[in-house]
Amino acid sequence: MAIVRKFTIGVQPFAKSFRIHGLGGVITDAVLKLRGKTLPDDYFSDIGFNAERTAYRLSSDDQTNSLQLTENTITLTKDYYDSKTSFDFKKVLEEFRTIWGTVNGVLKLVDIRRIGMVAEYRYSVDNKNPSIWLHSKLTNVPTKSATDKFTMRFEEREFAKDGGIPDPKKADFLNCIYTIYDSISDIDHPVAGFVDVDVDAQRYFTPLLNGNVPDEVLKLYKHFESSQRRIDELLVSLGATHGKR
Repeated sequence: MAIVRKFTIGVQPFAKSFRIHGLGGVITDAVLKLRGKTLPDDYFSDIGFNAERTAYRLSSDDQTNSLQLTENTITLTKDYYDSKTSFDFKKVLEEFRTIWGTVNGVLKLVDIRRIGMVAEYRYSVDNKNPSIWLHSKLTNVPTKSATDKFTMRFEEREFAKDGGIPDPKKADFLNCIYTIYDSISDIDHPVAGFVDVDVDAQRYFTPLLNGNVPDEVLKLYKHFESSQRRIDELLVSLGATHGKR
């Protein structure tokens, strides 16, 4: 299987949490107190926030760990591109469970509409120009000149129980977004000569979730693994190999 280069868990309530404006500092202090106890001493070291104090970011010096708090979402990101550690979902889930418990102990979020997880992978291809490779392998669209900065993005939604197409605004359903692109276009780690793939698995809740969020993350991971495995098998069958960079 391809190596996970970056992994994010995100939680989105149904309504904006405007109280982040008044509680962001309290949450930050509470999360920082986890260091040296349930989190390593250097897990978070840099603290940032916007001028309105409606968005906070805690990160490690090497940017391996990043927690973002906004009115709309809570996200924990693990970036392994330059890290000495590698992806271990069980470990990430334990960290998320600890951090979520502390954050929500202060913020007290209810009515969760969506939980998601997204992973980034990197593949090697037998072409110095990955955009040309992607264009030829994934489309039948003719071109008159060289292709560059190729990107393909699509979603798969599991049908509602009645067999109909799920309503993204109010239905309960599973969704997976696939983004396949030339790695030179990667926002954080651009590099020439590779293909990047993002797999974003999401669960939309109706009725809204007021239960154990980390447990739901664990359930969603099974759907995520299935989706990732299928796209990996497709790319390998087309000739891509698991990138080393």
